Amino acid sequence: MQTECSAGAYEFPASCGRRVVARFDGGRMSSDGGVILVKQADDILGLSRRFAACFRDERHPAFVEYRVEDLVRQRIMGLALGYEDLNDHDALRHDPVMGLVSGRLSGSRANCAALAGKSTLNRLERSGQQADRYCRIIADHEALATLFVTLFMDQHERAPARIVLDVDATDDRIHGHQEGRAFHGYYGHNCYLPLYVFCGDHLLSATLRTADRDPRKEALADIRRIVEQIRSRWPRVRILVRGDSGFARDSLMTWCEDNHVDFLFGLAGNTRLYDRIASLSAEVRDEAATTGRAARGFASFDWITKDSWTRRRRVVAKAEWRHGNRYHRFIVTTLPQGMSDPRHLYEQIYCARGDMENRIKECQMDLFSDRTSSHTIRANQLRLWFSAAAYVLLTALQRLALGQTSLETATCGTIRARLLKIATRVTLSVRRIVLSMPDMFPCQHEFALAHARLRRLRQAI
Repeated sequence: MQTECSAGAYEFPASCGRRVVARFDGGRMSSDGGVILVKQADDILGLSRRFAACFRDERHPAFVEYRVEDLVRQRIMGLALGYEDLNDHDALRHDPVMGLVSGRLSGSRANCAALAGKSTLNRLERSGQQADRYCRIIADHEALATLFVTLFMDQHERAPARIVLDVDATDDRIHGHQEGRAFHGYYGHNCYLPLYVFCGDHLLSATLRTADRDPRKEALADIRRIVEQIRSRWPRVRILVRGDSGFARDSLMTWCEDNHVDFLFGLAGNTRLYDRIASLSAEVRDEAATTGRAARGFASFDWITKDSWTRRRRVVAKAEWRHGNRYHRFIVTTLPQGMSDPRHLYEQIYCARGDMENRIKECQMDLFSDRTSSHTIRANQLRLWFSAAAYVLLTALQRLALGQTSLETATCGTIRARLLKIATRVTLSVRRIVLSMPDMFPCQHEFALAHARLRRLRQAI
């Protein structure tokens, strides 16, 4: 007797007076028809092509079935569609829509599928610094790191007058015995501490770091690289670096001051700072006690630490009392007194950095940047960049084609669920490839508008 797992048909309870039977016999179908829009955005940005150019292929040409660009595009598209595991590609390699966006509907050899399987993609991700018998595709990590800044600048027709770089680190929990595995006391588990840099919703850098090293001390290297690359193309742009109190380190602040880069960092409170705003705190506490509501006040003053800072800097203090409790906060900045009052500086400029947390969550939860389960740090860094590329691709699709629609401010996960996951039947003929999608697809308007906009942009290239 056949089990349900091996049976050709799956019986379900009857409905509407009829038997209900399910079979996997639909033929050339896909559940990812909307990825054709992502392919158009990829062509406009040239993301897969430029990402693949950061690899050196030392394979013998006579034995190459899948080009590096094919492998890169397949991996990025898979992440954009929600397939985090390489194992998924053993089925996806036969998916007609995935083959369509890769320009390969069949293999060039009789025993090869249209797309690569998990083993080939695994060798791509595990590339070392030198070619060996198992992996002959080598990733140039320096070129990949600079690519994301280049993509960011390419999406601007002209240089902006001012940009804000948000920098932050987050935990990436690991469960195996990966290289660099270390326990972090604050997070309470073994993890990596990747360092991200965003400008708005543009991802500029994603650097994997181990938990036994302070990424905030090492942020200077990434900030320096990004600033120098941006200013080589936009020499007059004003740059503000923004981060939490962990980045208020003298080395980073001094470099910013010496290179005409503004900064706005949180500053951890201490006894001396609390004493400095004692009178303001008392006024705010009395106001809260009188009104029975939360009260806050702001002050700005020059400050220098006893040992850790080499020069005086402007500090803005927020004194707040709620329900009889003190909630005082401090920030340190190079922005001068006349540029903005303390309240505006704290509430409108500094607090806006919180939106970066949402971008990091998208990278980790929607695009699996925390899937760092390979053994080596180098391979896990490459995985992080693949996820970053998928994020850049989906946000570019949103920016180019989904403005003034219901998906204008949607997360990457929502865009995937509502616009990309479309059941599609693929019909091949001598002259055409027809994608048949459901009549009742709820986002037909968004799909049609995105198609028209992307087609217009492609014609303009």
